[in-house]
Amino acid sequence: MWHVGIDLHRKTVVLAAVNDVGEAMNPVTIPCTDTATIVSTVSALGSFRTVIEATGTYRWLYNLLRPYGTVLLAHPLRLRAMIQRRTKTDKLDAQLLANLLRINQIPLAYIPPEPYQQLRDLTRNRARLGRHLAEVKIQLRALLARQNREPPYRTPFGPRGLGWFRGQDFGPIENMVRDELLERLRHYAKQMILFDNRLEEVRRAFPQVEALADIYGIGLYSALLIVAEIGEAERFCTAKQVGAYTGLTSRVHQSGGHCYQGSITRQGSPWLRWVLVQAAMKAVRRDAALRNFYSRIRKRSGAKIARVAAARKLAEICWKRLRRWQREHAGQAA
Repeated sequence: MWHVGIDLHRKTVVLAAVNDVGEAMNPVTIPCTDTATIVSTVSALGSFRTVIEATGTYRWLYNLLRPYGTVLLAHPLRLRAMIQRRTKTDKLDAQLLANLLRINQIPLAYIPPEPYQQLRDLTRNRARLGRHLAEVKIQLRALLARQNREPPYRTPFGPRGLGWFRGQDFGPIENMVRDELLERLRHYAKQMILFDNRLEEVRRAFPQVEALADIYGIGLYSALLIVAEIGEAERFCTAKQVGAYTGLTSRVHQSGGHCYQGSITRQGSPWLRWVLVQAAMKAVRRDAALRNFYSRIRKRSGAKIARVAAARKLAEICWKRLRRWQREHAGQAA
């Protein structure tokens, strides 16, 4: 069997291969647009498995090669921790991946199934729209502050408030800025409605969101985002693994009798951390156990650390609920 290492870039891929007895193929560089050559190069090897270093654009290559052999994904951070080299080139990177794959030493990253990947794309773009919308509102408030004006409405971004904005005269330049901001606000609000409608349709494909629906602070969008980022609940064995996956656990450096704990690792999904912190601050208002946990940590270590701890605890609660839901419905199906 051939073991293929692929160094993926925006415009090119570099392929290197080595077989079970150590015979190596000369690395080749192929444009990403030439998918036929990529397929023919790896197919000519016969039986093969390949590894790609995880990037933001790996999915198209994974889908391209999956019908022809086994495709694995390498965790880039753990890979760099394993290897330290004086020389780094694309061909050497591809050869290194191939050799590590041959001896089964690739630190693997999770590849979500296609439905979960599509749900991630949907929920992440919905989150980006929300952030863009909030940014526009901040700029509109800044415009009022520069003009020393106060809106007559408590919510200045409702229909009456937006009408009031359009009727104000801020000057020729500021009026142009105002009109552009209002146009962006209208566009983002319209797109968010479309995304929310799509989320309602997608809900039927992920019935496990029911397990999170009764947690105060978690609505449909938050539940779908958590499901998308966690992926298949059964891939985790313990709640501590889920906490580490979110990046909400502290860094630990232990040597001899000394143990130092630093800030959180932030090595998980930033979208998942964001929604967990937001939901946890609402959940502590209603959930007595989580509120007591949050209060104890806040008295001892402060509000910031308590928020992170509550978010980590909420991640573990969500995973346990999802896992229990999966087991109950798997038993019913059986």
